[in-house]
Amino acid sequence: MNLVTIGKISGTHHLKGVVKSNLNISDPNVLINEKVLIIKATGEKIILTVTKVSRLVGEKYTIEFSEIKNKTEANILHNGIIKVNRNILGLAEGEYLLQDLLEMKVFLEDDTFIGTVTEVFDTAAHDIIVVTDDDYEAMIPKIEPFIKDINFSENKIVVDLWEGMRELKIKK
Repeated sequence: MNLVTIGKISGTHHLKGVVKSNLNISDPNVLINEKVLIIKATGEKIILTVTKVSRLVGEKYTIEFSEIKNKTEANILHNGIIKVNRNILGLAEGEYLLQDLLEMKVFLEDDTFIGTVTEVFDTAAHDIIVVTDDDYEAMIPKIEPFIKDINFSENKIVVDLWEGMRELKIKK
């Protein structure tokens, strides 16, 4: 089974066991009646069935699970990572999730290797790709003119960096 991370539980909502989560999928309603894997902050794993998803604001949603009946039960899910089977997301041809970029190799347009994608996150303006190697780190906006090509078959991203975007890591 190909599991992908789609969100993180940020807290509870009301007394009936509803949780709040940031979800990074285009249609959260595909989760209804589906099983999801929650990896709790403790590392413990639990499989739950989604019964309802409602938008709060932006990418923040409330999620109800059939197995969770009250706030006390929901509290143990706080900071849990939500994973689902990739197949239920119904991704179109060429569509991908941000986390699909993790571990991809990143090159400049002249084919100079600059590192590996170690983190991806979204901001209000655009997504950010964090690329690191042993000595440097770059935070690259996932927009033109910086991202030139994403090639999943070659596990390769081609970028154009501006002066100052790639910084020397501070050694601890």
